[in-house]
Formats: sequence, C-alpha cells, structure tokens
Amino acid sequence: MKAKKIAALLLAASLAATTFTGCAINKNATVATLNDEDISLGLVNFMIRYVQASSDDMYIQYMGEGYWNQSYGGNGTVLDTWKDNAIEQVHELYTLKDHMSDYNVEISDDEQKKIDDAAKQFMDDNSDEAIDEMGATEDIVKEYLKLRLIKSKMYAAIVANADSTVTDEEANMAAYTMIQIDYAGHYDSSYQYQAYSDEEKAQFKQQADLLAQTISNGASMEDAAQAVGLTTTTGTYATYVDPSTASDDSEDSTESTESENTESSSPKKEDSVYTTNSIDSAVVDALNSLEEGQTSDMITTDSSYYFVRLDSKTDSDATESNRKTVKGNKDDKYYNGIISDWQDDEKWQVKEKQLNKIDIHNYFTTKTESTETESSQTESTVSDDTEFVPVTETTEAVQATETTESEQ
Repeated sequence: MKAKKIAALLLAASLAATTFTGCAINKNATVATLNDEDISLGLVNFMIRYVQASSDDMYIQYMGEGYWNQSYGGNGTVLDTWKDNAIEQVHELYTLKDHMSDYNVEISDDEQKKIDDAAKQFMDDNSDEAIDEMGATEDIVKEYLKLRLIKSKMYAAIVANADSTVTDEEANMAAYTMIQIDYAGHYDSSYQYQAYSDEEKAQFKQQADLLAQTISNGASMEDAAQAVGLTTTTGTYATYVDPSTASDDSEDSTESTESENTESSSPKKEDSVYTTNSIDSAVVDALNSLEEGQTSDMITTDSSYYFVRLDSKTDSDATESNRKTVKGNKDDKYYNGIISDWQDDEKWQVKEKQLNKIDIHNYFTTKTESTETESSQTESTVSDDTEFVPVTETTEAVQATETTESEQ
C-alpha cells in the first residue's frame, strides 16, 4: 500500500525526516516506571518506529530483508539491541524531566504551543495508514517532542558547570604522509578475510625493501611509492597521550599491537575524552620521533610495513576541529556522570513482557520528492512516497534520535 506526504517533526534538531511502519499494540500499557511515573508502551513504540523507518533503506541494502532478526555482536538480534537502546533513552529523558527544577529549566507557554502545533501538523500531514502502522497519537508525539526539548535545555544547563577547557597540547593534531603495505591479508569480493600466502608475503617484503632503499637514496616518498606502483596517503593524528590511559607495562603495549587484524592504538580506558588515533601505535611513536620534513625508516608491525613523513607538528585546521571534539567529549562525560548519579538513586523498572510486544510486520522504502524547512519554526515537512512491503519475519528497531548535544 502507499502512504503519501509523510511528515516529520523537527524540534531542537532532535528528529530526522523519515517515514513509518508499525503494528497494533496497547499504547496505554505501561512499559516502564520511574519512581511513581508510568511510561507508556505507545511512546517507546513511537520512538522505535520513527528511527526504524529511516534505517530500512540503508540496512536492507547492506544486510537484506529481515535484518532486524539478524544476530548482533553475539548479544541477541539487532531488534534486541535497539530495544535496549530505546529503553535506556527513555530512562534518560524521564530522569531529566524529574530534575528540571534543579536547573530552573521550564517549558514556556510559547514553546508548548509550538510543540502542540507541530504534533497536530504531523498527524494531519500523515496518511491514516502511516499513523496506524506507527501507532502514533497526537499526545504521544507531543510527549516525545516535549521530552526532547527538555533534554536539549537540561544538557545545556548541566554542561555549563563542566570544566571543559581544552589546552593546546590536548587539542594538537599533527600532519603526516604515509605508505602502507599490508602483508597479512585482504577481504575478497564476498567480504571474507583471506590471509596472504608465504609467497605473497615474500613479494610484499621485497617491495618494502625496495621502497626503503629508494627513500634512503634521497627519493621523496611520493616518487618512491610511484616507482613500485603504490600511492601515498595523508592524514592527521593526535599527539596528546591521556595520562590515565598510558601504560608502563611493556607487555600490555605489545599485546595491544598484536590484536588480530587490528591496527588502532586504542586507550585502555573507554572513558577517555581525548582523540584516539586510528593508526598503529608503532607508527605514532615513529612520527613523534621525527622532525618536520623527516621520513622514517621502514616500520614493521604484525600486519603491515609502513613509511611515514612528519609534514607538520601542528595542523591548525585539524587541531581546532579536534579542540571542539575534545571539549564536547568533556561536556558529555560530565553530563553522563550527573545522569548516572541521579539514576543511582532512582527506582527504575522495565516490564519486559510489554517491551517484547513491539514488533515489525512491514519494511518500507522511501523516495523523497521535496523538503521544505522553516528555520524560524520548530517543524519541517518532508513529502515522500512510501511503499509498505509485508515481510514474513517481524522485529523492531531503535537508534539514537538525538543530535550531539555538544554542538548546541
């Protein structure tokens, strides 16, 4: 069936333009409680449907139909993971709502009117089929928009107290040029990893030795690479080392560089706010030992040969971009700490039997014909032709719908 002119709501940059699918459920059923407040199944279903709709085109393209039921990282299906994400988001939103008075955050009459108008417009602009499939009601849409606006206001109020100053040292990004010869393996046309044979590895070693000789004779990296049929790449990397993630244990350092098919120098603590480099730690060490314009000797890791040149100790554009990233990470860490402390003192309960009732009976594709955005308003409308296609297997979907609060 067709559902035309699917409308999207935009409030505090929190919702993306999309279309919907869903199934009949008891919208008034309680899916979770926070202290003494009941949270409706209809709200959680709406959040899931809204994002699921925007995901179908992409996920079906890469994963095929019925992707919702596929295993995800050994922790259940994609559906299971998205439901977990959805309920965590709801918990956060209602926690923030409970603590509005702590930061003197309020929804003004004018803001509430815009929410009401946007919700009504959303319901008017969508077909009955789309509304029914999604399980949407005007009250549900209002509630979600209000919660999203509360989060936007609360985030700004909370991080205003954060110490998120970023020093030049913490922000610094240096620029490099690299030649990489991967001798471990490659992915074939079926996306299966294939290790190189000993004969192939020997050929790569000969190529690397020739590169080393050519560079030592004074050739530039670019000319040396071209001579052996390779190309150079350029990039930037973070020079700052987070003291809380640095290790004095050489055995741990060796272990981190020997991870199978992994070349990233990841911090040991996942809560570091600083930029993690995507290049091997041995390459970072080599770059840090160079002066501007110098080229390294051949660097050998468990899977690649590298040659690198330090082009600039400070890339100004990358450094300023990284400064914003690190500041945002510091704000996020402070914000998440406040939320965690609040939630430690809450009584939170999820009714899994109700959550499991959220299911998918259709997938759909979307063709966007036109988009109109009124920057001075809190809503936008997207006109779409959407075809709902029945599938034999049913699931659900959830992803984060919020924008990065650090950009606000």
